[in-house]
Order: sequence, then structure tokens, then C-alpha cells
Amino acid sequence: MQNPCIEAGSHNHENHEDTIFDSENYLDSPIASICKGDLYVIGRLWIQGLRTVLVGSNFSVVPVVDAAEKGDAKTPQKPPPMKYEDLPIYESPHFEYKDYVASKKACPKADVKILQTYLYPKVKSYRKSWVDSIEEFKKDVGEMKDDVCAIYCKKKKEIKKFLRAPENYAIRQAIVVAGAATGYYLGSGRGIPRRIFFTGLGALAAGSVTFPKETDEVFREMSYNAGKFALTLYNKTCRKNLSLRERTPCPDEVPPPPPKRPDHQVNKCEKKAGAAPAP
Repeated sequence: MQNPCIEAGSHNHENHEDTIFDSENYLDSPIASICKGDLYVIGRLWIQGLRTVLVGSNFSVVPVVDAAEKGDAKTPQKPPPMKYEDLPIYESPHFEYKDYVASKKACPKADVKILQTYLYPKVKSYRKSWVDSIEEFKKDVGEMKDDVCAIYCKKKKEIKKFLRAPENYAIRQAIVVAGAATGYYLGSGRGIPRRIFFTGLGALAAGSVTFPKETDEVFREMSYNAGKFALTLYNKTCRKNLSLRERTPCPDEVPPPPPKRPDHQVNKCEKKAGAAPAP
């Protein structure tokens, strides 16, 4: 005797297999959703067949790059320390590793680091460009310095020429007075000797620019007289007899030689030996 629940379940299952659509709502749905899996398979087969007919079965729309196969040669690793009885009989890993290290050192780039190989060309180019830029900068600075020195020398000559021109005599005197006044102002507040010294120093500095020849003569004369006075005071104090050599005149102070006589005034008679000179 069978279980009525089992019989009812099997009967319902047979009825479900005989029906194509479960309900009227499922029947009203579009055909694309009903045959979803079948349409995908049909479309896939259609596209594959169309591609085979047009471009062939071996054509690939997206290029595929296969990885290179690993070489058969293996890099020997450094073997661990072994005892004599543990060494293999038919293999020599220590000698293989030693030969590998020797062959690696024989390569000219064995000691060159990979990072150095990559960075050295770039660093070299940057350094070369930097050195070239510095050289160009030094060259420009040197040319600028030469131009400034040339302009300075030119302006200096022009200023000296202007300050020593005879037509600017009043300006030259005013500059000497201004130099003396500046020295007096700088030496004020420390006593009369300091004022006198700084006033004379300012006047000499301004006079060396506007009246170089006259200032040189005055300075020489003052130095000679001051030395002579100090030596005289020393002789009287220490009972000595020292003296200064007389001042040698400058070439400009020496009178010029007399002019040469004309030819008609020259005595053409030869002087006889032992003859008395004419009165």
C-alpha cells in the first residue's frame, strides 16, 4: 500500500512536466525573457560562425602575448656548508658555484650596480648641463665685470679731467674747502690737535684730486720741514749733531738747459794745445 501523500506528489510532478507555461502571466511575458538561455547560445553560435566565414578561425580580434618559456639553464645557488661524509659523489655543487662566481666576475659590468647603470647617464647629462650653465654664467659675469671696469675707468678719467681743467678753477677750490670742512667735522670733539690733523688730511685728500701737482709740492715741503724741526729738537735735547740731506729738486723744478747757439755764432777756430783761452 502506497502513501497517499507520495502518490499525490508524483501526480503533481507529472502534470508539471507536461505543461510548458506555468501560468497565464508567464505566457504574456516577452519571448526574449522566456528563451533567455537558448537565445544566448544561438547568438553565440551565430557570431562564431560568421567570424569563421569572414576572417577565418585562427584570427584573433584582441592580440594575445604569450609569456616566454623559462630557460633550461638554472643559476647555481650557493651550497650550504657540508661535512666531508655528506658531500655527493657524482656532483660538485661547490665547484659549480665557484666557477659561476668566477665567470660572473669576468664580465666587465659585474661590479656595476643596476641602479648605477640606470642613473649614471642621466646624472652625467644633468651634471654636464649644470657645469655648462655655470661656465656660461661665469663668462657673462666676467664680461659684465670688464664692461663695468671699462666704464669706471672712463668715467674716472673724465671726472679727473673735469676737476683738473683750468676753466673749473672755482669748482676745484670749492672741493678743497669741502674736503677740509669734512675733515674738521670728523675730527671734532677730541681736541684741537685732532681737528688740525683731520682738517689737513681732508684738504690733502681733496687737493690730490683737484690740484695734484700743487698738493704734492705742499706735502713734500711740509714733510721736510716737519722732519727738520723734529731733528733740530732732538739735537738740542740729546746734544747730538744730526742733520737732514738737502731736498733734491724734482726734474720739473730744474731750469731747462740753455738754448744752442746759432751756427754763425759758434767759434770755428780749433783750440791749440797749451794755448791760453781767449778773454
